[in-house]
Amino acid sequence: MKRPAALGIRQQRRQVAPGYLLWALGLFGVCGLQRFYARKPLSGTLWLLTFGLCYIGQLVDLFLIPELVDQANQPLQLQEALEALEADDPADALPPLDRQLLALARRAGAAGFTYNDALLECRLRRDTPRERVREEIERLLHDDLLDVGNDERGRVVYREP
Repeated sequence: MKRPAALGIRQQRRQVAPGYLLWALGLFGVCGLQRFYARKPLSGTLWLLTFGLCYIGQLVDLFLIPELVDQANQPLQLQEALEALEADDPADALPPLDRQLLALARRAGAAGFTYNDALLECRLRRDTPRERVREEIERLLHDDLLDVGNDERGRVVYREP
C-alpha cells in the first residue's frame, strides 16, 4: 500500500489555533468547519447540515478540538516516522570494519580467515570498495592486531596474534 507522500500528496500538519477560529464561525451559524479542518468530512457535513447537532455538538467540539487536531496529525506523524526510518541508512549502524575483521579472526581461531572470507563475512556499506577491506587488513597487520600466514593448502590466512 502506498503512503500519501509516495503518491505525491503532501498533507499539511494541522494546528489548534485555526481549529478554534473555524469553530468560532459556528457563532455565526456556519458549524462544522473545524471538523473539515480536522480531516473529518462526514461529521463536518453532519454538523454543517444540523447546525452542529443543534449546537450541542458544536459546543462539545470546543473541548475536543485539541484531540481532533492530534487525530488529524497522526497519519502524517506516522508517515514522517516511516520516512525517517527509510532515510536512515542501516549501514550507519554497522560496526566498524576493523572490529568486524578482528571478530572474524577470533571466530576463525587457529585456522584463520582468507581475504575471500573477509569479503563474504564483513557487512559493508553499499558504496565501500573491496579494496577497503584489503587496506584495513594491511592496517591491522601493521598495528600487530593480525598475523599473516599460510594454511595447509597454501592460501594466505590472517589470524589473531
